[in-house]
Amino acid sequence: MFGATERVCPLPTWWAGRDAARPNFGRARPPNDRRLRPASLGELIRAQQLDTLAGLSTRARVRLDSVTALAPVARPGKVCIVGLNYTDHAREIGAEPPTSPRFSWAAGSSVVGPLDDIVLPPVASEHVDYEGELAVVIGSPVAAADRAQAWRAVAGLTIANDVSARDVQRGNAGHGGVANTSVAKSFDTFTPLGPALLTVEDLDPRIALHITTTIDGELRQSSTTANMLFGIDELVSRISHYATLEPGDVILTGTPAGVGMTSGRFLRAGQLVQVEIENIGRLSNRVVHAQ
Repeated sequence: MFGATERVCPLPTWWAGRDAARPNFGRARPPNDRRLRPASLGELIRAQQLDTLAGLSTRARVRLDSVTALAPVARPGKVCIVGLNYTDHAREIGAEPPTSPRFSWAAGSSVVGPLDDIVLPPVASEHVDYEGELAVVIGSPVAAADRAQAWRAVAGLTIANDVSARDVQRGNAGHGGVANTSVAKSFDTFTPLGPALLTVEDLDPRIALHITTTIDGELRQSSTTANMLFGIDELVSRISHYATLEPGDVILTGTPAGVGMTSGRFLRAGQLVQVEIENIGRLSNRVVHAQ
């Protein structure tokens, strides 16, 4: 389990000198310059160096409120959104459960940290919805992969809130008149991600993790990832046949029943949205108006 913070994080610090045994992610320095430079979790994932964390010891423990918690990967090259991957969610919105994975794409700029605000966009602020989800972070390039190859390409698991502007998603009047899932999920701050990365060395692709979403403490979603129609390995494999997945790309694996659109209970400024998955942690994001 690894986290990412702005000031202090359980990440390695690389020697920048000539005899370095590990890569230096900073700018090139003279051979006699032995200053230390920390690497972020996202940098390690993109450099396919996540395994170097295994032998490290804890240098210090700090209070969470003394650091800025970041997403495990900032601005992923791709954010893949899987839809209708829980039977109960498909049925609650009147859709038939799919027979193969359905997915679309969202902008990497929508990703924010696990404690950052969710900002209601002025052009679509009235029908903003939450979707608590397990997220997969890719650790190595993968294309046209079978399930075994796909699972080996996974760096780890984290938590996402797949925030969605439902009026944009449905293509309501004023939003182009055409359904547009990708745009509906691509607004800035619409993909809170974190707070840690659960590595998968000893896990099964059909891992069962309890997931909940609460709004101001009220339970809205409660399920387990064992209820996903398509497991992690199948999702990664299927998607990799349509686009090469690269280190740092993120896949949101779908949401269970309980989203706001079925009851009309959309997000409002001031509310606190919390998504929790066992063994990973909790997202905690306040909903605010745009400044």
